[in-house]
Amino acid sequence: MVAKKSKISLFYWSEIKFAGRSEENYGDLLSKYIVEKLSGWQVKWVQPKKQSWYKINKKNYLAIGSIIHHANSNSVVWGSGIIDQKQLVQKAKFLAVRGPRTRDYLLSKNYNCPEVYGDPGILLPLLYNPSVKKKYPIGIIPHYTDYNEINKVFDEVEGVKVIDLLCKDVEQVTREIFMCEKTISSSLHGLIVSHAYNIPSIWVEFSDNLFGDGIKFLDYFESVGMQTYIAKTTPGELVLTQIQDLFEKFPNLPEEGIIQALQKGLLNAFPLALSHSSEKILEKLDDVIR
Repeated sequence: MVAKKSKISLFYWSEIKFAGRSEENYGDLLSKYIVEKLSGWQVKWVQPKKQSWYKINKKNYLAIGSIIHHANSNSVVWGSGIIDQKQLVQKAKFLAVRGPRTRDYLLSKNYNCPEVYGDPGILLPLLYNPSVKKKYPIGIIPHYTDYNEINKVFDEVEGVKVIDLLCKDVEQVTREIFMCEKTISSSLHGLIVSHAYNIPSIWVEFSDNLFGDGIKFLDYFESVGMQTYIAKTTPGELVLTQIQDLFEKFPNLPEEGIIQALQKGLLNAFPLALSHSSEKILEKLDDVIR
């Protein structure tokens, strides 16, 4: 239980703090948004391994992101994952992880980790229901490192929405995703949020710009029981007919009921007291899954 008027010490990757940008990456900002919504408390950003000496033993939390290597012995991990299998991960309290690949890695280090899977981004539809209508047949959600090149090619293509994931407003980007009938994404959370809102979505690699070895995508796919694949293309090669071919070739939605089951598991494993409204959400999930 968090003390009255205190803030939750949460680590998430911050483009503002680490890269000097003026906006955050959508997927990373989701961590703050979801933890605050579920708990009813405000979040304070901390960096577990670099806290001041008098705060070094203070409990801290990690949620969304391939950030598990940032945990220390006082960290509580809820839904985080590995970025690759080379980063050193310290022993922490692991309540849930993004997927089986992360859990297997932790078990190989002799750490205790329950079989509770799910990226907390899948909880977003339980917390925010955009009041917008479908507008675009196709949404392209490039990782922010791919955005400029993709936007040059598709900015004025009718029926296509290119979504910029560098933002200060989680709900605005979520509305843009929700307005698309289908999406293709080189961003993990473009894919995850699309699936969570039952929007068919395909993972596409536009470049080699992303850090890591791609295990985060495989981790997610396995958590939702989807066939793993890699669809590689370049912006210059990508045309609307090819996009449609991708949806015919690759799986684009988890099977019905899987995400709801993972949502329930994540809520039951949430390390803080749920707000009253969040408890009601869990009760509704119980009714659906029974």
